[in-house]
Amino acid sequence: MAQKLSKAYLLTKVLTASRHEVVVYLYEGAISYLHRAAQALRDQRHGHAARHVQRAISILIELSGGLDYSRGGHLALRLEAVYNHLIESLTLAAANADLEAVESCSGILSILHDAWRQASQMEHDMAATADHALRISA
Repeated sequence: MAQKLSKAYLLTKVLTASRHEVVVYLYEGAISYLHRAAQALRDQRHGHAARHVQRAISILIELSGGLDYSRGGHLALRLEAVYNHLIESLTLAAANADLEAVESCSGILSILHDAWRQASQMEHDMAATADHALRISA
């Protein structure tokens, strides 16, 4: 029952989120999977680690597929290159049970997550300011 409620809450959270917030959630998911993969590698559970890495890679593929080159231009191209690098690095890390590579990729994703979280917060703050200004002028 609790798991059903948790899934329903998560679905509602994603469906009502802004585009920036969805990207933040995806980064959080990928980072979480990489933390699990790192722990599995420390515990010598390579099969579990590989599955967690694969889930993180799936999220990176989704992030890459969602890039808007018409609006993002140069930034979208750079993010694509970063995502491709991470996918390649994680594929090799899973094949070689490379804890250091998994942790390095997790660190890169954490930096990107922080940047997107800040962008999401700025978007939220700007929308709140605009709403407030409209109420004052009405």
